[in-house]
Amino acid sequence: MIEPYIETVSGTKFYFQQPEPEMFNIEDIAHALSMNCRYTGQCARFYSVAEHSYLVSLLLEGTGLELAGLLHDGSEAYITDIASPIKQFLPDYLKMEDNIMDALFTKYGLEYPMHPAVKHCDRVMLSTEAHYLLPSKGNTWDMWLKPNSRPKIEAGIMPSCVDPKVAKNLFLDRYTELINRINDNKNNRN
Repeated sequence: MIEPYIETVSGTKFYFQQPEPEMFNIEDIAHALSMNCRYTGQCARFYSVAEHSYLVSLLLEGTGLELAGLLHDGSEAYITDIASPIKQFLPDYLKMEDNIMDALFTKYGLEYPMHPAVKHCDRVMLSTEAHYLLPSKGNTWDMWLKPNSRPKIEAGIMPSCVDPKVAKNLFLDRYTELINRINDNKNNRN
């Protein structure tokens, strides 16, 4: 049997079945998410998970959940992005994803399971992205068929489909901004 780890761009051995908080590196996360295309690559243009995560964090501005929004798909840096309609048939993947997210959020002192507002903003971006990037605009998706189940498309925030290098920098700059904000708030309380 092959040893259950992947090697990250920084050279870290990431044991995906037994993730520990010290295994996570924000550079590894930003790099991998910037190279990972959403919608299994079946969108009009390359659109990275890093850009998606950046936009989710912007939607959460002022809530105190911005970092959780930025990292909400962090597991995908290690076990890749699998489209939701496929994920439902992969229970072992779902368990692995949950364990990775729990360890990741522990590292950054975030609430896990995620706050419902993070999930809501993720769905808002899903609806918005589908509108701009997919032929159906998401209008035929089963998940939206119940009345009032589809979140409104977010005005003013739309996918730019930036190059992976740009997406990585957006992600890292946002991370630095949020960590500095968190540290400033801690220092102001003391």
